[in-house]
Parts: sequence; structure tokens; C-alpha cells
Amino acid sequence: MQTIASVAGQAPAVPDTGLRAALYGNQQFIDLTGQQLSPRFVQVTSPIAPRGRPVAALRVSVPLKAPAVPGGMLAFALIYVGGSFGLVTLFGYALFRRSVMQPVQALVQGTARIAGGDFGYQVELDAARELTGLRDALNAMSLSLAGYQARTREQLEHLEAANAELQTAQEALIRTEKLASVGRLAAGFAHEVGNPLSAVLGYVDLLGQDLDDPGLEADLVSRARVELERINRIIRDLLDFARPGTGRAEDVEVAAALEEARATVAPTPTLKDITLTVDASPDLPAVRIERDKLHQVLVNLLLNAGDALRGKADAHVELSARVVTGPAGPELELRCCDDGPGFDPVALDRAFEPFFTTKDVGAGTGLGLATCLQVIEGAGGRIRLDNKPGGGACVCLWLPPAPVEVGT
Repeated sequence: MQTIASVAGQAPAVPDTGLRAALYGNQQFIDLTGQQLSPRFVQVTSPIAPRGRPVAALRVSVPLKAPAVPGGMLAFALIYVGGSFGLVTLFGYALFRRSVMQPVQALVQGTARIAGGDFGYQVELDAARELTGLRDALNAMSLSLAGYQARTREQLEHLEAANAELQTAQEALIRTEKLASVGRLAAGFAHEVGNPLSAVLGYVDLLGQDLDDPGLEADLVSRARVELERINRIIRDLLDFARPGTGRAEDVEVAAALEEARATVAPTPTLKDITLTVDASPDLPAVRIERDKLHQVLVNLLLNAGDALRGKADAHVELSARVVTGPAGPELELRCCDDGPGFDPVALDRAFEPFFTTKDVGAGTGLGLATCLQVIEGAGGRIRLDNKPGGGACVCLWLPPAPVEVGT
């Protein structure tokens, strides 16, 4: 027997199907080996049987052709995975945009329209249940705002109509009050002028009767002169009350103004025996007012106090000024107080009416306090009458301090 080939080695640990088929079954065996991402081979195992009986086996492995991908199978796998991920991402983005981003954008635009005043606007969108719930709530809010807007507009129209009616009524009341004021002023003027004018006419009639009494005639002329002077004083006071003033307001030092008024009235018969004092610090802020008008007010208050104290022994009148806190901030409070009988309730209620007076007939025109009120309110202030707890009258004035110029 001639030896063809000899093989040495150990048997495989795992049974080889190809060898078993070739050696024991005398059959050719074809197999595909390798992994999906590694090189793969076609393995052919054939029996060698020179005399019909297999004595050996021949195995041939032929590699399959690799895909034409740069970098080999690993690169192919990476490209495959990357492409798959890109497609999934693109699909997911399209789905997210359609189901989330576009509905949210529609909600934002709808909210902006509603916030811009387009109440009643309804948002339309096809989205998930959560977003449709938000859409329904937004649409309900929009309808509620539209209803509220309609009700507000209706209420505003009613208020405008009511305001127009109130304005008409106010204008009518102002006209009525003006007519009433003119009527009271005319009635007071007619009364105040009528009495002395009647007396003058009576004196003139008597003088025209040829009395042949020089003494009586002189007395009648003197009486007529007194009544005519009274008429002249009434007319002058009325003109002062109606005169608007120069309009030239200036910064007036309060302490100096009080002292000037005191010096002006001190020699008058009604005040020369009365103690006049001024209590005001020179450091007080100035007030912005017409100087002559403020002097007129202070003199008028002092003369009224002198008339109220006529015949009272040890009488005293005080002018004072201080800074107080008013409704709108710091104010200058000026007070003219006396220790006389004070104001009666009727005077407290009507003292500022033109031609109202508590003095004897012919002793006053009733325009003094009315003029004071006009001057003080014209300067942006207030005036009030009070009675002191211990007896006596007090007239209080409040004036705003003059504005301080920048840089002073």
C-alpha cells in the first residue's frame, strides 16, 4: 500500500460538520462562515476517495466580495446606523413640529391677538389632548373678555350719558347761583344805597321849601353830605370787591406784611387805645400774592377787630403767623385774634356774603370779608372764621409758601 498523505494534529474540540460529511458520508459540504460585520467566506469541504472510500478531506475557503464602502464593514455599519438615526430624527422632528410646535405657535399668536384687544377671537388647532384643553380654556377666556368688554362699553356709555346730564345740571345750577348772587348783590346794594339816598332826597326837599332858617339849612346840608359820603363809600367798596387787581403777584415776607398792617391801623380812632401785637418770625417763608391785596386784607381784619372791641377796656388784638401742615403740604397760617364778644352763629354762617354786616346801619358796607375771601382764594389759599374757647374771635388765613427758585 502506498501512502498518499498523512495528517498530524488533534481533533477539533467542536465537531466539524463539513469533515463529518466528507469523511463519513463521502459527500461534499458547502458552508458560509463569518459575521455580518466581519469578512465572510464560502467554505467547501470535499472527500478524497481514490478507491471509493474517503481517506481524507479537502477544504477550500473563498472570501465573499466586500461591499464597496470606504473604510470597510465598520464604516458601512456606521453609515447605516447614522443614516437610520438621521431618518428617525427627521421623522421625529416633523412629528414634533406638527403635533407640538405648530399648535403652541398658534396658541401664542392667539394669545397675542387677545392681549391686543381682539376679544372673542377663537384659536383653531389640531393637537394633543393637553393642548386642545389649553385651547379651549384660552377660547373661553377670550369669549369672557369679549362679554366683559361689551358690558364695560355699555356701562361707559351710560356713565357718559349720566355725566352729560350732570354737567347740564351743574351748568344750570351755576347759572342759577350766579343769578341768585347777582340778585343778593343787587338787593344789598339797593338797600344800602336806597336808605341814604332817600334821606338826601328828603333833605333836598326841605331845602327847597325856603325855610328862612340858616342854621337848619346848614344842618340839612351837613346831614346830606354825610349820607352822600356813605353812598360814596358803598360804591368804592363795591368797586374794590369787583376789581380783579393788578395781577402782579410777588413774594411777600409775612412778618413784614403783618408789621406794616399793624402800623397802618394803629393811629385809627377805633384802635389807638387797643394793644396791637405781632407774633411772627422773620425766618418764615414768603407767600406769592399781590402785596397791596394782602395789605388790604390784613387792614380790613384789624379794623373789624377794632369795631368789635369798641368800648372794651384792656382790649387786645394779635396778628400771628406760623408754618403748619395743610392738606397739600406746608402752609403759612396767618391769624387775627381778639378778645371781644366773638362771632354769633348767623355771622359765622353768612359773614362772607356781600353786603352782610352785623354793624349798625351806615357803619359798614358788608363787603370787607367778602373781599378778603376773594383775595385769599385768588392766591390759592383758604380763610375761616372761628371763636376762641376763652372768648373772642379769630380769623384764620392759610396761604401756600412761595416756590423756591432753583439756585437760590
